Amino acid sequence: MSTSESKAKMYARSLLAHRSTAEAGMVVEQGQYTLTDDLNMMRCDTPEYDDFVRNFVATHAPTANIQPTVKIARKFSETWPLAKKTTTAPEAIRVAVMDSSFNPPHYCHGAFMECLGVMEHRSEDKRQANTGAPYSLEIDAYLLLLATQNADKPLQGATLSQRMRMVDMLATTVAVDSSSDTWHLWKNRKEFLATNLHNMAIGMVNTPRFIDKLQAVRDVICQEYGNSESPPKVLCFFAMGWDTLIRFFDAKYYGPEFPAEIDQFFADGGRIAYARRMGFLDGDVEEFFASPLMAPYLRYIYELNLPKRVKHISSTGVRQAILESSHNVRDIPPRILQYANSNQLYREE
Repeated sequence: MSTSESKAKMYARSLLAHRSTAEAGMVVEQGQYTLTDDLNMMRCDTPEYDDFVRNFVATHAPTANIQPTVKIARKFSETWPLAKKTTTAPEAIRVAVMDSSFNPPHYCHGAFMECLGVMEHRSEDKRQANTGAPYSLEIDAYLLLLATQNADKPLQGATLSQRMRMVDMLATTVAVDSSSDTWHLWKNRKEFLATNLHNMAIGMVNTPRFIDKLQAVRDVICQEYGNSESPPKVLCFFAMGWDTLIRFFDAKYYGPEFPAEIDQFFADGGRIAYARRMGFLDGDVEEFFASPLMAPYLRYIYELNLPKRVKHISSTGVRQAILESSHNVRDIPPRILQYANSNQLYREE
């Protein structure tokens, strides 16, 4: 047995030791949960993205003359963005988009995607009025986007190339891993396939504002669809936390065009799927949505009910856990943790 293989098995056994007896003995569709499943979840043999990132940053650096751009780095399904091969033009393509700085990616990022695919939802106007039954958003495709810019945060920590590789690992965890690890929302392989979570792509975006990201995502979806004469309608469900939702409606990000640009965002197929994590009071949420400004937009907004086991997770908390080698390193997929450790990421405050 090689030294690296021995270390991998030792690490996998330590993961199992931290799980409860019920988790460690969990039955999956293919059979009993085994050490091999943990070893597979540790693998980080993803592509290198140095050239992709370098070319994207050089070609699409955000300036006054550069259009908002999304560039696809990898598709995990040959039919993406279509859920399956078809000769019939779809009425619409419904895409779940998780746009983040991914520093690093963690299980809560994955849970946003799985919530969009697995759970049923009501739009915010229905939730406020307590009317209507929840329904599936019928997501066709998923897109994880690494942002080269953040409206409020400078780039620090892992490099963009390192983050891109970790985004690939997160996508692998969500779209490819068939082991029913305890963080997944789907219960079996059939339910997993019904969500279209396997229809995943990853890429980069060069603009911090969601109104511009929507334009860039719609453009790349139509390019991938390949029929420029009759492009499909594109509905983009942007997954975001509560703090990001508040910033989305903040006039300081729009200037004199506020709120006309917000109106255009929703008219062009933009949708918001938000989740409340730890620390946000129900009263503050209800007060925000009761504002007259919000009334026209409530039908385009959906709340995601994140599982309690991921609500506490943040990239800041994960970085601190890696620095301190604390219990919360379990908040990221093992393959990402192994990559971070092997590259000495987040070892300095």
